[in-house]
Amino acid sequence: MSAQILAGKPVVEKIAAELAPTIEQFRKEHGFAPTLAVLRVGNAPAAVSYAHSIDHQFTSCGMGFEMESLPEDTTTESVIARLAELDRTDNVHGILLQRPLPKSLDGKAIMAAMPIAKDVEGGSPINLGKLALDVGEYFPTSTPSAAMEIFKHYEISVAGKRAVIIGRSAILGKPMALLLTNANATTILCHSQTRHLAELTRQADLLIAAAGKPKMITADMVAPQTIVIDFGVNVLKDQIVGDVDFDHVREIVSAITPVPGGTGPVTTMMLMRNTIHAAQHLVKLMGTRGIIRWLPTLKSPKRRK
Repeated sequence: MSAQILAGKPVVEKIAAELAPTIEQFRKEHGFAPTLAVLRVGNAPAAVSYAHSIDHQFTSCGMGFEMESLPEDTTTESVIARLAELDRTDNVHGILLQRPLPKSLDGKAIMAAMPIAKDVEGGSPINLGKLALDVGEYFPTSTPSAAMEIFKHYEISVAGKRAVIIGRSAILGKPMALLLTNANATTILCHSQTRHLAELTRQADLLIAAAGKPKMITADMVAPQTIVIDFGVNVLKDQIVGDVDFDHVREIVSAITPVPGGTGPVTTMMLMRNTIHAAQHLVKLMGTRGIIRWLPTLKSPKRRK
């Protein structure tokens, strides 16, 4: 029997319906929409496509969106300077820095410079540190939060489940492990040096594929109890495929997200939710109806439970 397909569309529609009154009320009260600025270095096709997807979802929901691309040969200092400028920009409430960055750049220094109050992706060291400790106010990391939202929508409990995550990136694998641990799952974080990977994946109740390798998860690596969340976005023979061999794996596991149409659109809705919270928080703290200035003392919005 084929697996249940955990499509992203119904999740997106539900969240959009929930956010619509808040967006409309914010526009009426302040005369502008909560706005996200996407900053990209270079013009890699996958990054350009993702930015267009965000633009479409944001504008269709009445949100504001700005896109900026810096040259491929830009410097670390130039990226940090541009982040500071966006921090001071009145009509920008959230910032998304598209990654991965070119290897010539110091990614850690750049993320450390991300304005905390506008870090709606949740990837800055301060946000991730608060996530790790599960304390204080922070933005939930947008990409792994999409998986948690999918679990919630399809009424899949994670507490007590064995979760195996493949990929340890700072933007996805590591925060995914933290979110699942905070939700009382038992997590195993795998990577390129993990031995006997298939033995671990076959034991998984929840399998999170985030390695960036097309169809690396094959049918012999899963079991009937497994629920698969595929974050992979790979171009293979002019097709977009995930990290999971979907056609074969779906015949074994109990549930699986498709690629495309799975986690991607839900991730964008997590960015939207965080951008709304950022805009609300900044306006409230500054006590204005149209002039927003970020101060270093601002805290990020309270995370959603």
